[in-house]
Formats: sequence, C-alpha cells, structure tokens
Amino acid sequence: MAEIVNMPRLGLNEDTSILGEWFVSENDSVAKGDALFSIETDKSSMDVYAETEGTVLKCFYEPYDVVPVMTPVCVIGQPGEDISNISPAKGAAETVEEAPVSVPAVPGGAGAAQKDFAASVPETAPQGFLSPRARQLAEVNGVKVTGILPSGAEGRIIEADIIHAMQAVPEKENKPTDFGIEQPDTGLSDRKGSRIEKIPTIRRTIAKNMMDSLRNTAQLTNHMTYNASSIQRYREWLKLAPGDEKNITITDMILFATAKTLAQFNYMNAHMLNDAEMEYFDDVYLGCAVDTERGLMVPTVPKAQTLSLVELSRKVKELAAKCRGGSILPEEMIGATFTVSNLGGLGVTDFTPILNPPQIGILGVGNIEYAVKKTNEGILYYPAGHLSLTYDHRAVDGAPASRFLQAVCKNLEQFEQLI
Repeated sequence: MAEIVNMPRLGLNEDTSILGEWFVSENDSVAKGDALFSIETDKSSMDVYAETEGTVLKCFYEPYDVVPVMTPVCVIGQPGEDISNISPAKGAAETVEEAPVSVPAVPGGAGAAQKDFAASVPETAPQGFLSPRARQLAEVNGVKVTGILPSGAEGRIIEADIIHAMQAVPEKENKPTDFGIEQPDTGLSDRKGSRIEKIPTIRRTIAKNMMDSLRNTAQLTNHMTYNASSIQRYREWLKLAPGDEKNITITDMILFATAKTLAQFNYMNAHMLNDAEMEYFDDVYLGCAVDTERGLMVPTVPKAQTLSLVELSRKVKELAAKCRGGSILPEEMIGATFTVSNLGGLGVTDFTPILNPPQIGILGVGNIEYAVKKTNEGILYYPAGHLSLTYDHRAVDGAPASRFLQAVCKNLEQFEQLI
C-alpha cells in the first residue's frame, strides 16, 4: 500500500512550511531512513526522512513552494501502484480557506513586484488581515501587501490574491534584488564561468533580520580584553578528567561565565519591547550562535544560569548537533534573552556582532593571543582573550554596559572561584 509523506507541523503556530530541496526524484528507490526533502522555516532548516522503503511514485511540489502542513508532499509505494486518488487537496488537513497553490516564478523578482503593486491596484486592502498562507507567501517573496484587493471572506487577503498580483507584474530589464534596489548593468551577465543560485530562505531571513536590526536599533560595540590564564589552566586540568568534563571547551567556559554574570546584571538580560517598555528576565535564556552549512542558527539554552558547567556543555553540544543535522525544532530557537557569538576559532580578534532584537545585548568572542602589559610586579606576558559587546544604546548607556563587560572579564580571570 502506498505511503503518503506529509509536510510535518514544526510548531504549534505553523500553518505552512517551505519545501527547500529534493534529495530524490520520481521513480527513485528509497530505503527507510533515506532523506527525501528539506524544509525551511523562518528560523531553521531540517530534513524529512523516509519511514518505509519503496519507490517514489509522485512528488507534488517544486523546490521553494509554500506547502500547507499535513499536506501530501510525495508518495512512496510499489511501481505501477494506482495513486490516482491521492493529491495534496484530498490529503490536506485544511486550516485556512483556500486550496494549496504552488509559488510561481515572479517576473523581474520580488523587488519589481513591490514597486508596481501600489500603482496597479487601489489601496483598499486592510493591512495585517491576511490568511496564514498569504502572509507566508508574501514574506518569502518580499511582497508588500499594500493595495492588493482581497477576495477572501470578510475582506481577507488570501494566497490566490498574492499570486495574482505577482503574476501581473511586468518583467524589468534590470533585475532588482529582494530589497527592491535595481542593479546597474555591470556588463558581466554574459561572461562564462559564473552561476546564479537561488538564495535559500534561511539566508534571506538572516539578511532581512540583520538589516532590520541595524535600521531599528541604536547599536554600539565596546571591546575589552581579559587574562585567559585561568580558563586555559582549568581547561588543561579538565582534559585529565574521566567523564564528560574532558569534553568541556573554552567556549563552554565563556558561555558559563556569561550566564552567571547576566544573572547579576539584570539590565542586560532584557528585551526592549518598544520605545516605552522594557522587559527584564529573572532566568537567562542564552542564545548560542552556531555555524552550519545552511547558514547561521541560534539555538537557545533555557535557564542557563542554573546549569553546571558540565550540563551547559552537554546542552550546547546537543543543540549544535541538531542545527548541523537539520533536526533542530523551531521552539528550540526562540526566546533567547541574550546571545553569544564566537569567531575566535577562525582567528578573529575583535568584531561587531549584530543584535537579535528585541534582545539588547550580544557578546562577540574573539581569539586568544599573547600580549604584553605593565603591572605593579613588572612586565607581564599573558594570553589575552578578546570580547566585543554590542548593546542597544536606547536601553542601556555605555558605562553600565562596560561594567557588565568588565564583570564577564573578571569572572573569566577568576574562573576557578566562579566554579
């Protein structure tokens, strides 16, 4: 009997997901556990695996289609098996009013669509009154909904309205980017030895979030160094331990010190909700930036200040493995109150990490290199660790932000006492 592979529901509030790429084609033979396709959401990317062996009889969607959750994406069965009664519409657990529709190619790109919508249709559409799939489709293609005529019940904009408006946009000679900026003709378009690839949704989401962060916050970065002798000495001692302690890294120790320090500096463990309100948190939900083949991901360690060094190390490694393996869940990547990003392993000394709003702080970790400084005992040659704190100047001034950074440095310099 044919096995239907549905688009899984990744979160309680998810009505749709984006099909990333296919790892199989129709008529391919698959075994249980083989990767079938990937899914991309705003916050993560993961793979879907076959739960049975057989032949891929039908693939219902194309890469980068917006697919309703619990809708058939493909069918696995035996060659020649009749699957004429299986379709996305028949198998879908409908949660909104319109039937599933694939995302069409947009002539001229999403930026062109943004310029022409307002001129082509009256501005009568109620803003923010969109079906979940319409909102997802608009976000994926960078479409502004201003001026789109609604056809859904009670004046709601549905997915078909977005698609209709996208198809009505004429092609432009100059291809705009997703940010609506027309690019000049560089004379390179006809050269050999180049290729054009579609930017993955997760990469586009990162780009949009970073631009929004820089545009909407008052970011400032302070740099500071600390004597890393204590954590280096402690790391060498841990290598001799019989248990999981020997797997603890310098990064784990910096995360541990940051969580403990944040618990003492409540004004840095906060969200800026708007220009008039701040939310301060008792528990530290620590975001840890992870570099993956799919792009930057930031899983969250809940109540990090309550964990031992070993517990924190285990949790960070577990979340990082999920990110790189594509099995991280959306709920494991939300709710961070502060973030740490480490580029020290790549030889970076100082950098300017970008905030993840509504968080008001992010700590950039640089490498450790030897330096010389004058002390009361004479000239000291020591391993200098580099930290870069970016903070939202609307929420906190330079002096209190610097005192927090000083405290992190002190805890790292006296790590054995912190433990």
